[in-house]
Amino acid sequence: MTADGKIEIMIASSVYNFEDQLNEICGLFEQMGYHPINSHYKTLPTHPGKSNKDNCLEAAKNCDCFFGIVRPFYGTGIIGDTSITHEEMKTAIALKKPRWFVAHRDVRVARVLLKQYRFDADKKPIPDFKYKETSLLDDIRVIDMYDDTIQSNIKPEERIGHWTDEYFVLNDIKKVIHTQFGDQKRILEIIKSMKAL
Repeated sequence: MTADGKIEIMIASSVYNFEDQLNEICGLFEQMGYHPINSHYKTLPTHPGKSNKDNCLEAAKNCDCFFGIVRPFYGTGIIGDTSITHEEMKTAIALKKPRWFVAHRDVRVARVLLKQYRFDADKKPIPDFKYKETSLLDDIRVIDMYDDTIQSNIKPEERIGHWTDEYFVLNDIKKVIHTQFGDQKRILEIIKSMKAL
């Protein structure tokens, strides 16, 4: 929490072609009394002796709670096999942070449509599957990001913290924010209870 008692929430998302919407999302959290942490919004503390990825992962580790936006665009901060945004989300999940996710409808639709080409009858990945960038989905790894948020690799009855709301327009995201974060007392209780785990 900040020195003045505000809940620090990290907003993780790819940025390009989403700048105005990110400003609105971060601004909404700010209006609701939270302290949003987001690199585009200029509220992510950085250490000049660390890489961009390390600074972002440090923020994911230190925030009180986490809000991830899975867009049909993977992001440009790709280091190794994954983007910084994807790594932020994986960090929040691994640390069992209080976390909420939204995913664009096109990601879910692409996941369903491409499944028959990505996996064989035994649900094993097809090694020669190749995906070419399109204007609707730039990188197949956004589906991997979505799978991580819904914990598709875990038996359904064992999944915890895998709720991922679907959105299509910005107002859908705003509605999720109002529904989930409108009661700060509730969020504080969730943060406290999850720290005890």
